[in-house]
Amino acid sequence: MTILILFLAFAVCLLGGLPILWAMGISTIAALAFGPLSMPPAWLAQQILRGADSIYLASIPLFLFSGELMNRGGLTRRLIAVAEFVFGRLTGGLGLVNVATAFVYGGISGSSTADTSAVAKLMIPAMASRGYPASHAAAITAASGTLGIIVPPSVVFILYGVLTNTSIGGLFLAGVIPGVLIALAFMATTWFIAKRRGYGETLPPPSTGQFLRDLVMALPALFMPVFILGTILSGLATTTEAAAFSVVYALAAGSLVYRELTFAEIGKAMVETISGTGAVMLIVAVATPFAWILTVEQAPQAASLLIHHADAGPLGTVALVVLFLLFIGTWLDLGPAMIVLAPILTPILREAGLAPLQIGVLFTVALGVGLYTPPVGTNLFVVCNIGRVSIGAVTRELVPFWIASLVVIVLLVLFPGLSEWLPGLYGSR
Repeated sequence: MTILILFLAFAVCLLGGLPILWAMGISTIAALAFGPLSMPPAWLAQQILRGADSIYLASIPLFLFSGELMNRGGLTRRLIAVAEFVFGRLTGGLGLVNVATAFVYGGISGSSTADTSAVAKLMIPAMASRGYPASHAAAITAASGTLGIIVPPSVVFILYGVLTNTSIGGLFLAGVIPGVLIALAFMATTWFIAKRRGYGETLPPPSTGQFLRDLVMALPALFMPVFILGTILSGLATTTEAAAFSVVYALAAGSLVYRELTFAEIGKAMVETISGTGAVMLIVAVATPFAWILTVEQAPQAASLLIHHADAGPLGTVALVVLFLLFIGTWLDLGPAMIVLAPILTPILREAGLAPLQIGVLFTVALGVGLYTPPVGTNLFVVCNIGRVSIGAVTRELVPFWIASLVVIVLLVLFPGLSEWLPGLYGSR
């Protein structure tokens, strides 16, 4: 009865257009008020406070802040310059540059939306000026922007680790090979489309001297993900401490190396960080009593029984869960979807034989597809706004990238080593 009230109220709130934060809060209150559970109002306040009381969650604003600082210090422009030298003379060169920049930037920002926005502002106009349709340029940017949640450090991995008690350092390592695989899949898709349609013109090669100057200036940015992972894996720092070190690193790089990070830009970075952190933390806090009700009412066990009754076998069970995640990702933002579904579906995937870190990567990649899928894809709205193109036009261009993502998801299911080998190498399973 309680679960029925919870989900019914949740669905009504979402259909009524309420933000996810209010939908979760109201449905929780409704379940407590009209269901058989008898909990005092003070309990709800305690649960909300407990939801945000995690030392690991403190790393989220720190990673977001360091990413903002690096971008405002001139990072994106220098990464694009280096990527142009490597990929600019290939077919569809600027499209490949777009994906490569998103891949490296994802290892710094930790946020898909920040990654997409930063790259889109420079790459969509640049691609349009060289003969690429704006809708195609926007599609590449929206899809490759999801690399920010897979390439370490990832805010989503931190969230999943806290929710499921999974090693965050292990998840960071587990995301490296899948991140490379997705980037290569998107590059292959971009190259094939450019070759078939005759998009773009090859870029004139820059001088070796100019490339070396750009490379030297980009090295602090390129080294940052290595620095973060190195401090965690070596035992010198926890995830939260590594996030704090990344802020100091970004401040030093932006002010001393790039010399473009002013006090005004630092202030703007703080505002953006507070805004992004507030959105995440409020949802996590309000989702805690929501998830508690699901656990007490044995929703994970009920979902497991339902899937077992389907008698689909281990591989069929994984396929059903992945399809469900892909569907939910198109209607619910990644953060809330992760908070609601991870505690329910993770045990089911473990029973089906998947390894813990493999599940975390699969969860993130499957839900991440929703970031560039209508009707609520955040990346989709970002690129349409920046590129001034319609959602319909970009959606048509995204079809090949959805196919590429599905191929990668199948590989992640069939070959656990793609996500488990590297963490195992460092003893972080």
